[in-house]
Amino acid sequence: MSAISYKSDSCVRNAYYHNSCSNCVDECPEGVFSIFQNRIKFEAEQCTLCSACLGGCPTEAISMETSEPNREAVEFQFSESSTLSCKDRIDCLARFDSYHFSIMAMTNEKVECDLSLCGECSISQFVPKIESRVDEANSFLESINLSNRVEVIKERVEEPKTKRELFGKLVGKISGGIKIDEVQRAKIEETLKKAPNSKKMYPLKHQILLKLLNENGVIESVEEFNIEGNQMINSININNSCTNCGDCIQFCPTEALFTSSDKLAIYINSNKCIGCGICSHICKVNAVTSRSDINSIELVKPSQLISFSMATCTECRTPFIKRGDEEICDRCIDFKTNFDHIFTLARDMK
Repeated sequence: MSAISYKSDSCVRNAYYHNSCSNCVDECPEGVFSIFQNRIKFEAEQCTLCSACLGGCPTEAISMETSEPNREAVEFQFSESSTLSCKDRIDCLARFDSYHFSIMAMTNEKVECDLSLCGECSISQFVPKIESRVDEANSFLESINLSNRVEVIKERVEEPKTKRELFGKLVGKISGGIKIDEVQRAKIEETLKKAPNSKKMYPLKHQILLKLLNENGVIESVEEFNIEGNQMINSININNSCTNCGDCIQFCPTEALFTSSDKLAIYINSNKCIGCGICSHICKVNAVTSRSDINSIELVKPSQLISFSMATCTECRTPFIKRGDEEICDRCIDFKTNFDHIFTLARDMK
């Protein structure tokens, strides 16, 4: 079994033919991922286990035996060091995305992302990507009024080693280790357990972040989140041009969208929205738009996006969903617009 695995049924591009996500293709320096017939093609034998692709996949369809970013992010609060570094391991810091940086910063007063070794690395092209994710995380932390930040270190001055550190190195121990007791371990494992009703494409990192926001009282204290340009919290609006066709609900990969029991209203669980854009792309009438802000209560309970009422078409006498003051259904409107002239009497023609 390969140390890297790819679950095609968890890939947002493979779930929806017209989705254009190509993060893994763009970021892999070895060509492990490519696009064939508009789907992701995976060739594990070319992988060098740099793990850079992990931070780029929005739905965590890629995993590695040697690297678990979610676990690292959760356990970082117990680390003896406040520094994230690729020193002494082959994993690239690009394995972390803005979710992971935010999670670590929310549980630590100080987080340093050490990029001082990147200049000597064969995959140094990931530096801008890492910096961009740190910036997004810091922007998010600022939006929730949290003073903690992730600091990027470009140049590091080596401090003199203490006798304790030198002794640890001599006996084969790595400084900056993690000490976790049984109670803490049980809590970590519970945090890393995916909710049983979660769809395959709903990322665990999203669940962990929202859990932290709730436990830290952020959802209660912040009335409104500014989510414009931020990929960690997402939601949509549906305007009155919606025909209630149900395509957005059917193709939502995380089941964030759902309908009422009578099919006359569409709701969203914003805490399940990953901003994939499928609902917007598939909407034939362009009724779906992304939002720039979201009320904090919407991260706890569903919110209604649009509701409809029923009426009887005066032309065909068939029940239809009424969106405004129209008296005939869409089918009859189309027929009257395009074919009404066929039934015009000769005496009425001019």
